[in-house]
Amino acid sequence: MTVKREIAESFEIPVQEISGYIKTILSEKKRFYSYTQITQITEDCFDTVIKPIGWPLILSTKMTITFYKNEELTEVLVRTTSKKMVFHDLFNMYNGYINNFLGRLRSYS
Repeated sequence: MTVKREIAESFEIPVQEISGYIKTILSEKKRFYSYTQITQITEDCFDTVIKPIGWPLILSTKMTITFYKNEELTEVLVRTTSKKMVFHDLFNMYNGYINNFLGRLRSYS
């Protein structure tokens, strides 16, 4: 069993520019975790792994970021998927990862 979280948000960022902002955010150093194994799957989809720093008992988490043009806005969908042995998100960390990413992306709009 895995824990999955997903949040979508619309941005006033042109779809042709958002990929660069996503790359910038994923390359930034975080205080408590880092993005590793960053891969651009297609021109509108990124995969990364979130690895907690300093907490060896907390497992890494996969994050997928997809985006597409929705009328005049760009819709961004961020999903996290835990490892199979994780049954619960006790500290709401997965939503926190997503919200931190989207908050950073908001600073560009």
